[in-house]
Amino acid sequence: MTQTRRRGADLEQAVYQATREILNTEGLSQLTFAKVAAKAQTSKPVIYRHWETPFSLALLAIQDKIKADNHGQLDQVVLTGESLAADLLLVTQRFTASMDAFGKTFMESWFEGVSHDDSAQLKQMLAKVRKIDLNAIDRVLERAVTRGELTGTDLPEKLKLLPFEWLRYRMLAKESIGSAELRLLVDDILVPTYLHRLGPKN
Repeated sequence: MTQTRRRGADLEQAVYQATREILNTEGLSQLTFAKVAAKAQTSKPVIYRHWETPFSLALLAIQDKIKADNHGQLDQVVLTGESLAADLLLVTQRFTASMDAFGKTFMESWFEGVSHDDSAQLKQMLAKVRKIDLNAIDRVLERAVTRGELTGTDLPEKLKLLPFEWLRYRMLAKESIGSAELRLLVDDILVPTYLHRLGPKN
């Protein structure tokens, strides 16, 4: 029986899944269109028509997994907290889940497989991630202003990005990130800092 040729979303998901499996088992440096095509049961010309380079395919495959595992981007998380701390905890929990979706194996092999030619695409991805992170914190700050916890949202970008950089460092350093670490980050670092900069005057 002739196998039905994959198209559209079905093809995309098969290719992304195959890409992630190769990244997980062999690393970014071993990712090729030929391997992806074979594992996804499609042809190399199909891969070449839809994706520019193995690196760009890897970026999209990882982003797809993060969105799927977390039901959207970080700045789309539904905020239901009744305080600044509660909303920040929701965002940091979601961010940690995103990092788990990326996976320690991917993280360990990622940078060793990045070539000079791929650096521009990596910078574009990091710029996009930075914007998503900032949007997520802006939403938290806006809700805190509405509740009267803060007087504004004009925080320096470095302070807005602090929780994500703190968490990324712990992952790269292979340190644990559990509920205790998230509580310390939120209750002892973020909330006091944000209140110091933007809190109501007593």
